[in-house]
Amino acid sequence: MASPFSDVVVLRPGDAEGNRMVVRVATHDGTDIHAVAVPQDRPSRTGPTWTYLVREEGLTLIDAGAIGSFSHLADGVRQAGYEIGDIDRVVVTHGHADHDGAVARLLEESGAALWAHEIYAHLLPYDRWEIQRRAGSLIQHEMRRIIDANVAGRDSRGADEYRAQQREYLQTRRSLQVQHRITDGETLGDLTFMHTPGHSPDEICVSLDGMVIAGDHVLPEITPHPTTKVSYADEVKAKLPVELQDSDSSYGLDTYLKSLKAVADLGPNVGLLPAHRLFNSGRFNLQTVDRAGEVIQHHARRLGHIIDKIGPQRVSLEEITRGIFEHRRLIGGNFYMAVSEVVAHIELLQSVGDVDVDDDARLQCTGSENYRQFIADLVRP
Repeated sequence: MASPFSDVVVLRPGDAEGNRMVVRVATHDGTDIHAVAVPQDRPSRTGPTWTYLVREEGLTLIDAGAIGSFSHLADGVRQAGYEIGDIDRVVVTHGHADHDGAVARLLEESGAALWAHEIYAHLLPYDRWEIQRRAGSLIQHEMRRIIDANVAGRDSRGADEYRAQQREYLQTRRSLQVQHRITDGETLGDLTFMHTPGHSPDEICVSLDGMVIAGDHVLPEITPHPTTKVSYADEVKAKLPVELQDSDSSYGLDTYLKSLKAVADLGPNVGLLPAHRLFNSGRFNLQTVDRAGEVIQHHARRLGHIIDKIGPQRVSLEEITRGIFEHRRLIGGNFYMAVSEVVAHIELLQSVGDVDVDDDARLQCTGSENYRQFIADLVRP
């Protein structure tokens, strides 16, 4: 089969990271997908948020960018040959600020309908990060303790500005109303929606004729951050429908790996259209969904690395985190991201019996490496 990227046209070039770039990609049947690189509202190593325009049952926009980036989005839409008012619906791949921050302004300007996974609608009133950070297990209590010890009281002006932006973002989100709640396997014309939780509980991918628009589920060059397990507060759980109350089906590294396998199974010739790093360092990253398999193997290696670092002696979570990320400067948000990533992997190792956590939250290997079988069963055709 021919490359899914045999017809790619740059309508407007951007900078080395791709900011403000507009690209047209044709699918195998000649359907045009327009990709608009919307700059972030603050410096980010992930680069711009790539949003996608598809004419299917009207004009669909997939993701909208961050809260302060609407003008860049509108300009890119015009460069693609449309106006904001032409958009019939915006599909949110997941509820992170760089994807749905500009949605409220977009809806106001366009009159479009908001489509998102049903769990997105249910969690709109809440701070998603507080839900994810809510300590439940012993290892998560320890995670909160060492984060507080390493991060609290070390705020910079940049951190204060970030918190102010987050408050604005949360207030804006709470005003949103989801007109259509997407379910797994649902179709819209030739678009098919897949629920792919793990990076975020509401993550969806959208497939169309040999392409998959993947949000943050699968990215070139970098590996999306997996969620840790969550224990819903009673208030949150009571407002969720019964089928969504089991948080284990929406959060955790094991859930993320299974969702990655679902995308990898779409086939080796399916093109990947990610929300970040489609273009970076002055070049395109035109990949297929084989990248999902590479991300699975990255996490398999990380699981083995953690077991090697823990060894037979009881060690602390902070020691393991600093050992795994020994070449990085772990301060502020970087420390939080590093610890939570390690905890996501430890949770999987605990679940398969490879790591024990004692009453003091110290870690010890059990001597087994059952995670290898977990990965083997997962990737087996």
